[in-house]
Amino acid sequence: MASWGRRFLKRVFAEFSSGGGLRRSSSEGLKVRGFSGTGNMAKAPTVKLSNGAEMPVIGLGTWKSPRGKTGDAVRAAIKAGYRMIDTANDYGNEDEVGDAIKDMIDQGVVKREELFIQCKLWNTNHRKDHVKPDLMATLKDLKLDYVDSFAVHWPQACPSTGEKPALGADGIDPKPRDQPTMFPLEADGMYACDYECHFMEAYHAIEDLVDEGLVRGAAISNFNARQVHEVLENCKKHPPVVLQNECHPYFQQKDIVDVCNNNGIVFQSYSPLGSGDRPWARKPGEVELLDDPRLQEIATAKGKSVAQVVLRWHMERGITAVPKSITPSRIATNIDVFDFTLSPEEVKLFDKLNQARRFLMWDPTSLHPDYPFRDDLPFGYKTAQPLKVAARASK
Repeated sequence: MASWGRRFLKRVFAEFSSGGGLRRSSSEGLKVRGFSGTGNMAKAPTVKLSNGAEMPVIGLGTWKSPRGKTGDAVRAAIKAGYRMIDTANDYGNEDEVGDAIKDMIDQGVVKREELFIQCKLWNTNHRKDHVKPDLMATLKDLKLDYVDSFAVHWPQACPSTGEKPALGADGIDPKPRDQPTMFPLEADGMYACDYECHFMEAYHAIEDLVDEGLVRGAAISNFNARQVHEVLENCKKHPPVVLQNECHPYFQQKDIVDVCNNNGIVFQSYSPLGSGDRPWARKPGEVELLDDPRLQEIATAKGKSVAQVVLRWHMERGITAVPKSITPSRIATNIDVFDFTLSPEEVKLFDKLNQARRFLMWDPTSLHPDYPFRDDLPFGYKTAQPLKVAARASK
């Protein structure tokens, strides 16, 4: 368990239940922040990043949140005490996220400085000259002057032509490379690849944006352990503050979590609840994580939902998480995980759930040499054409 996780278990319950705007010194690495003007308070403690910023340990994920509902989900989350929002331009809903954030600030529900907003650089824009236009389009959609974390979304420059930036206004539907799209296709129906581009070109450009003040922290997402080390060894002066990867009890990512803990990177889990609404085929007889009877038994004993038990497990590992939901009641319960603990026996049960089972492969992008999950591809795999749902499956 990470050090901030241990401190949390020992001390947070009595302090959190007091209801005040509790603050802890930065040296403790954990702080529950209140916000002024409403009498409410942020619901999640924060972890101190290597750049000195404080990031809530639970945020709202917006991948797969449909247009027309994303904005209301963000509003519900902020009202429920969320202070971290995770977004990306390829999700197709970033403008709704921005509208909701602006509404909550204008209404006095929250101040900008109390929020931690994380966005991502899309694969089409890994070239140095394309990175800032990507960010500026995101800032326009989010109606913000800066973001707290800007991550290289995937290490591979695919789908990408490398010829010009592709922005949210170009759309997320796969189209031929000569048409505006964030998902360009070659004539054979395969994703276009910018084979000459390496992810460090993109990362160095993000470091420059940190120096400009448009970004507070550089980050990475969907990188494997070797690629994390490559970033650490080759970054100019801003090492990554966050690694966001898939992680859940069926895919516990123990090795790469250790890499992060040993190098001052906070590991953040996307799909922490197993991504039960993932838009690709499931295996016959596959049991969804939240339907696992072993987890249901723990949840019943705790008087909690399975989702709350799973998120609590993340917290006790020292892992941050960005669960997605558009349902206000679930949004509220997903952050209500700080009034109980798991017993040693229950933690051991979680250890038995690990199957090293990655749900998000996005294998149509494996054409590119920087594709991160090659070791997880089956023997004899041949790169397939992207599915029609590719744009919605591209975390």
